[in-house]
Amino acid sequence: DDYLHGPRAAWFAFAMTVMLMLLDYIDRQVIVSLFPHIKEEWGLSDKQLGALVSVVSMTVGVGAIPVALVADRVSRVKSIFVMALTWSLACVACMFTRNYSHLLLARAVVGAGEAGYGSAGSALIASHFPSRMRSALMASFFASASIGSVLGVILGGIIASHWGWKAAFGVVGFPGVILAVLYLKVKDYHTVALQP
Repeated sequence: DDYLHGPRAAWFAFAMTVMLMLLDYIDRQVIVSLFPHIKEEWGLSDKQLGALVSVVSMTVGVGAIPVALVADRVSRVKSIFVMALTWSLACVACMFTRNYSHLLLARAVVGAGEAGYGSAGSALIASHFPSRMRSALMASFFASASIGSVLGVILGGIIASHWGWKAAFGVVGFPGVILAVLYLKVKDYHTVALQP
């Protein structure tokens, strides 16, 4: 019941995982403040706008368990790298969409990338630290989701008012690509063989 690879590696893993969770929710919620701009440009209904948010939650819900199972059996670090890269590139892709169908599809891929991240990220953090610290660390990890949600809405509004609504997706999506690559420097824990 100690640090898995020492305090330095543990805090690096924690910081990277929390920063990705923050970006995860920024990318998820950035679209909310863009609704007036999208509605005006494409003439969408409120139902269509709602689907752009709910499709992310739907794909997260459908993919969470299968993705988490893969992460447990393969590698938490590599799985998180793939997830973060997927949702970040999908967010950037939203910037280049030309119609509602393309944007809805890109948003679904954002959700597919985010599926399983919370479980894989929390498992990785828990493995790096002594058990006496895990409650506070998990609270910080999941609190970053709420902070990211608020930041996503704020940033979306600010960016859209200066550079247009499509630019907002690129500005919040690109940092995730960089962080995903840097995440490969996080030390993983040994995968335990599952017994029947």
